[in-house]
Amino acid sequence: ERRQELVRTISLKQLFDSRQGTDMDWDTALESLLGEGKLNFELLPRLFDGDYPGHYLRQVVSLSVSLPALVGPYEDVQAILTQVSSRTVLKADPRAMNALYDQPDSDTSNILYNPRASQSICLSRGLDDHGLFQLDFNDERYLPFEGTGALSTWELRFPRHQSQRQQQLLQSLTDIIVQVRYTAQSGGPDFTEHVETLLGD
Repeated sequence: ERRQELVRTISLKQLFDSRQGTDMDWDTALESLLGEGKLNFELLPRLFDGDYPGHYLRQVVSLSVSLPALVGPYEDVQAILTQVSSRTVLKADPRAMNALYDQPDSDTSNILYNPRASQSICLSRGLDDHGLFQLDFNDERYLPFEGTGALSTWELRFPRHQSQRQQQLLQSLTDIIVQVRYTAQSGGPDFTEHVETLLGD
């Protein structure tokens, strides 16, 4: 059976301001980025279930990052994106979803944790950047992050963040856009109804 193919575009500015998976707003996150040169964020189940409740087996096909900032002509960016952890629900199991939402009557036996963990890419262009010269879905090798869980935590780090060049980039940063291309399976009406109950209003 062919799986669903989807794209989810995430504004980290909106993610932080909505306090999903973090206790910082965007302004505080930017201050941390300027001071420490790195930013951690999480793509929670609610982010995906809010679009398509009832999907499971969400696995990354590819991921790209855009950095809306003032960059001079012919200037590259320098940043490293690392996947810290990921989770994949393997079956349409309501108890697995309960575990993701920290609810009682939960069971993690149908959740796959951290396949091919700690992968990273280097960003050079900062515009729909996959960390590859060319994105080739026919490549026999795995693409970066391919097959890992879309429910995931990440670290974006800017090397030598205190340098004048990096500080200029970070100070002009208005958002960070993460685009996740992923596949998923539909769990059917009963599973969907259960997830909608977990989501609430």
